[in-house]
Amino acid sequence: MECEAQLKSGMSGEQLLTLAMDMGERMIICGAEANRVEDTIRRICTAYGCIKVDVFSITSYLSATITKPDGCHETQTRRIHSYSHNLDKLEHLNAISRYICVNIPAYNDIETEISNIRPARDFPWYMSIFGYILSSSAFAVFFGGSIRDGLVAGALSALAYVIDMKIKPLGINMLIYNFFCTFLLGVLARFIGLTGVIDNLDKVFIGLVMLYIPGTQMTNSLRDILCGDIMSGLLRLIESVMLAISIALGFATSVVALNVFLH
Repeated sequence: MECEAQLKSGMSGEQLLTLAMDMGERMIICGAEANRVEDTIRRICTAYGCIKVDVFSITSYLSATITKPDGCHETQTRRIHSYSHNLDKLEHLNAISRYICVNIPAYNDIETEISNIRPARDFPWYMSIFGYILSSSAFAVFFGGSIRDGLVAGALSALAYVIDMKIKPLGINMLIYNFFCTFLLGVLARFIGLTGVIDNLDKVFIGLVMLYIPGTQMTNSLRDILCGDIMSGLLRLIESVMLAISIALGFATSVVALNVFLH
């Protein structure tokens, strides 16, 4: 059976599904939860006249099948290789999806809207490094450390910022990256502690750990589970736990290694 029927605004089934999948893929990359991605794709396809839309989304995979009024089907899948948390871009994508559902624009108009999304504004380097220093030193003092502990944690967090800017863009596996960073910071903190500058080494470790804890990711995983997306939520949760373990192992290995080396 030939499938030549056009949907609303002259959109073909392939164009519509490509558009919806592009939106969904971008949303996943920006950190959107699974049910939001699935709902967006479903609403866009339904708005253009599809009689049935089946969507499946997890953090690394996206699949959708639409059924057009003539009974023909279109299916596409996407493999998601990485994602982050860009709430500014996600807000723009949500606004575009609402615009699409209300106005039913042509394909080229939607492409223009998507291309007009500006990249998230980067903070100046001095603002970012100040955030690292402030958060790390504040947590070190908050959990019972001295002012000197806070200053050391802040100084090491500045090094953590430099490592993030130089090495993180290389796309290294996050488990290995977190282990490497925390091991290096743990070794440096221990050596500084030998000079007598640090009053409570464990409080310095706590301040540095807070830079790497995947709190947002863990929160999103629990939200997915509560929304009924068990598979997506469990995948996020497992990844969060593994990242937390790699962080703990990095610091623990630095302590054990130096204990053996120094004694």
